[in-house]
Amino acid sequence: MPNSVRRAIASDAPAFAALQRAAWLAVLGQDLPGLAEALDPAGLTSTWAQAISLASGADQYAVYSALADDGQVAGFAALAPSLDPDSRGQSGELVALWVSPAHQRAGHGSRLLAAVAESARSSTLPFQHLSHWVTRQDIHRQRFLRGAGFGADGAERTWRAPPGQLVDEQRWSALLS
Repeated sequence: MPNSVRRAIASDAPAFAALQRAAWLAVLGQDLPGLAEALDPAGLTSTWAQAISLASGADQYAVYSALADDGQVAGFAALAPSLDPDSRGQSGELVALWVSPAHQRAGHGSRLLAAVAESARSSTLPFQHLSHWVTRQDIHRQRFLRGAGFGADGAERTWRAPPGQLVDEQRWSALLS
């Protein structure tokens, strides 16, 4: 189905890994020497295969693939319950949202976000909020989220990226209605 979104299937995992690796390198590669070497494609593929498997049988988890006109994976998104201490079980987290540069500005990101938001609202324990952690460098993601009704909510965190350097992020969130 061209230009569509569907639940991810196991065979999507290698495309997810390649897309995530390329996206991380584009956003963080200049700031994190050694990132390319640290992002193991086989490890990323395994991680996404496990996430897709988990989401297929769990109510509050979802992984989606965006398909381009040629049927290839153009992007992906994943939903999980937020682990942030202030979420109190009421927030879902958009743990991933990536669209390949060749397929950006074609509506894939919006379709993926809509699918995730619908899953967040329709689970047996629906989420009231949707959050997403964004690096300060990712101005394009911030612009996209702002256009979708998200805003920086004041929460910040620092995490250790694969090569060992620290990365600062801001949480962006939106109320689901």
